[in-house]
Amino acid sequence: MKRIIFPIIIALLFTVSAHAQKLFPILLKEKWGYMNQEGKVVITPKYDIAMEFNEGHAVVALGNMPCLININEKRVIDTGLYEFISTYNEGSCAVRNFKKRWSYVNGAGKTILKLDSFIYEANSFHNGLARVSRQVDDITQKFGYDISTLSYRFAYLKPDGTYGSQFIYRDAEDFDNGIARVKENIMTYLINNKFEKKCNELTEIGKFNEGLAVIIDNGKFGYVNTNGEIVIPAQFDYASMFYNGFAEVEITGKSCFINTKGEKQFEPKFEEIRPYGEGFAGFKQSGKYGFINSKGEVMMQAYYDDVAYFVNGLCPVRKGQNWGAINREGKLVLKLEYDYVGPFEDGVAEITYRGVSLYANTRGNLLPIWE
Repeated sequence: MKRIIFPIIIALLFTVSAHAQKLFPILLKEKWGYMNQEGKVVITPKYDIAMEFNEGHAVVALGNMPCLININEKRVIDTGLYEFISTYNEGSCAVRNFKKRWSYVNGAGKTILKLDSFIYEANSFHNGLARVSRQVDDITQKFGYDISTLSYRFAYLKPDGTYGSQFIYRDAEDFDNGIARVKENIMTYLINNKFEKKCNELTEIGKFNEGLAVIIDNGKFGYVNTNGEIVIPAQFDYASMFYNGFAEVEITGKSCFINTKGEKQFEPKFEEIRPYGEGFAGFKQSGKYGFINSKGEVMMQAYYDDVAYFVNGLCPVRKGQNWGAINREGKLVLKLEYDYVGPFEDGVAEITYRGVSLYANTRGNLLPIWE
C-alpha cells in the first residue's frame, strides 16, 4: 500500500537562492554555517539553527534565539527581539514577540505592519497574501449538551493589514500562482486571489506541479488544473504528481505512466514507478528497482533495493542499507557506502555518512571543502 501525503504546510528545503548564488546549510561540531555550490565555506559554522536563504535572507539562531541575516551575514533582525521569525518572502517576514503579538518586518529590519492581538499564527506573504489564523470555540451537541472544542480558523491578510477573506477556513495553504487550497468543512477546494471558489469540493487536492494537481474524489484519483477544471477524471487507484510531463498511476494494483492528457504510455505492469527525469524512471518489479524509459521499456535491469530519480545526470540508489549514486550509463559515481543520498538538485546532493551530514557534487566529491 502506498503512503499518500497531501501536505498543507510544505516542509522547508535546505537549498537556497540568493542573487543567483546558492547557499547550503552545513553542520560542523554541532554548529551551522553555509557553503556555496563549489563547496567553499562562506559563512563559518557558529549558529544553533540555519534555515534556507530566500530573497537574500535566512533565519538563523544563536543561543536558540532567532535572528535574520543577509548573504553578507549582516543581522537584519538581531537576537532577543522575537521568539519566532518566518521565512523572508516578498520583502518581509512574519515575527512574533515574547508577548505573542505578531507583526511584519522588512529587509531593513523595520516593522511595517502590526497585526491584531487575536492572531494566533502568521505566515510569510505569497502572491501578495499571507495566511493567518485565530483560535475559536467549536460548539457541537452531544447527548443534549453543548460541547466546546478549541480549534482554529484561517483567513488571508493583505499587505495593508486588511483581511482579504473572513476567518472561515478550517485549513488553508499559501497561495501559489494565484491559487490556494482551503477547507471549510472536511472537503477541499481551490480559491483564487479574489477568494472565489474555483472548483467543486473534493475529498483532497494535492500540490500543483507542472500546472496539475492530484485530486481524490470518491476514493479515486484524477487531476485538476489551476483553473479548477478536472482535466483527467478521477478513475485511478493511485496517482502521483507530474514530473517532466509524466505521472505514475495505478490501475488494479499495477502502475504505468500517463501524459498530461491522461493517455496511458504503456499498459500497467510495474509494482511502482519513481518520477521521470532525463529519460529514465525507476521501476519496481519483484521487490527490486531498475530503470525504464517513458514508453515502459527497461533500460537498466531491476537490481537495487531503492532508487530516487535522475537530475543533473545522477540518481541516488540503494543496495542493502547503503546508498550511492549512478550516472545515466549505470556506473556508480558515488560508491554504495552512505547512510543516505538525496537527489542532485542544484548540482549537489545532501548525504549522510556515518551519521555526519554532508553534500556531494556531481563529480562524486564530498563537500564542503575545508581550507
